[in-house]
Amino acid sequence: MLHLLQPTDPRWIDAVADDLPGLLADHAHCELKAAQSALSMVGRFGGEAPELIEPLSHLAREETAHFREVSEHMEARGVTLGKPEKDDYVGALRKAARADGEAPALLDRLLVSALIEARSCERFQVLADGLTDESLTAFYRGLMAAEARHFTLFRGLAEARFGADARRRLARLAEREAEVAHALPLGPTVHG
Repeated sequence: MLHLLQPTDPRWIDAVADDLPGLLADHAHCELKAAQSALSMVGRFGGEAPELIEPLSHLAREETAHFREVSEHMEARGVTLGKPEKDDYVGALRKAARADGEAPALLDRLLVSALIEARSCERFQVLADGLTDESLTAFYRGLMAAEARHFTLFRGLAEARFGADARRRLARLAEREAEVAHALPLGPTVHG
């Protein structure tokens, strides 16, 4: 369903357990970046693709609410937000999508976003199954469903606008995503 061809290395949960504050801070920034990305797509493509405006505006609100939820978990543990780190996964995935220049920019933005949401969903399942903190396991189990919906939203928007080209492009980008996910070092980040 999520088009992920490379599962998360099982050792990732150990890297997370060793630095839970780092994971939470990274997760909070990921939620903010997801909201910003959705609004950026509305700003850049809303004129030519007005069908994006309502669903991506709603998505931005939901991602902002998720940021607040992560912040509450951080506050309960005395974790501060700090400055955002560069997301090597997202950067590498976007670069891989641009490598051949064969697809319209909007199509790639939608499909890269879909794959990011898919990877987040998969990682949240690993967290829900592997963490010992019951409040965090319940939290991440709840977020899994949201991330799966977000994947479906982005994929659906791409397919509605680009048809079969979107399905072919998603298959190609999924291959690249697997390469990116496999190459990154394990760390206490949502995508690393």
